[in-house]
Amino acid sequence: MKLNTLSAISPIDGRYRYKVKELSDFFSEEALFKYRIKVEIKIYFCKFNDVTSSVENYYNPFGAILLTLIIFILPTAILYAVLGVAESLLDRGIFSQNPVNININGLETTLYPIKDNLLYLLSIPLQIWLMILFLNRRSISLTESLGLYKFNRKAFISSFVLWLIVSTLSYLYGYLFDIEIPEDFIKLTKAAPPLLIGVVFIVGAPIVEELLFRGFLFSHLKNSALGVYGSIILTTILWTFIHFQYDLSLLIVLFFLGLLLGYIRHKYNSIYLAIVIHAIHNLLATINILFFI
Repeated sequence: MKLNTLSAISPIDGRYRYKVKELSDFFSEEALFKYRIKVEIKIYFCKFNDVTSSVENYYNPFGAILLTLIIFILPTAILYAVLGVAESLLDRGIFSQNPVNININGLETTLYPIKDNLLYLLSIPLQIWLMILFLNRRSISLTESLGLYKFNRKAFISSFVLWLIVSTLSYLYGYLFDIEIPEDFIKLTKAAPPLLIGVVFIVGAPIVEELLFRGFLFSHLKNSALGVYGSIILTTILWTFIHFQYDLSLLIVLFFLGLLLGYIRHKYNSIYLAIVIHAIHNLLATINILFFI
């Protein structure tokens, strides 16, 4: 290496060149540039390979949507089938007290509040197990995919204030357009023990719905052409769809709540925070139905 301003180790290198020239390949300005470029290129490709392999492990958008619906529906369907077989063998109903005849969007049906809520509650561990099973099969980090990160007080306060704003606007929307909770849904809720309703609505539903839709599904969709905000909208549409027992006016309210929960999940990268806000919303709604309507 010829002696110049780049290859010199120090300003006095010229005088002692014959002794330090071998160090020039490592400690000179030119060597610094060379090895810095090499290191940065290696770091870039390592990060690129990690991101690429992570994205490739995720399901495509259509597969992710289908898989989400299967995980949500299949455990409950299996439990209903098993219970149906047991009832046939025993020749009597199980947990079939207090049947309620309701109309769901023009469809007359009979529901059993105790049985239905118990089966929903029992299906939650199966749904979470299936979700974890599929993620492990694809070698996807549970923490990254489901957003299992802690949140701080500032994030909670900000999210709570946003929820208050959305809830206030929803209340004004209901007041102005004279929207009420369907009478059949009120009957169905009050027909089950309050403790069971509380565990299902305030604990079970927020946990499994947030993990599945704004955890599992959102993490798959956000890496697609939909992007983050397109994924928030699509997951909200699907989440709203599973609440088909409500009429259109209430589904609109749920849709905007879902957008808020999706934004919170993305903004603070914490599914725990979305679960807490969802649980607070369901808590107040349940108290209102059980004690004030």
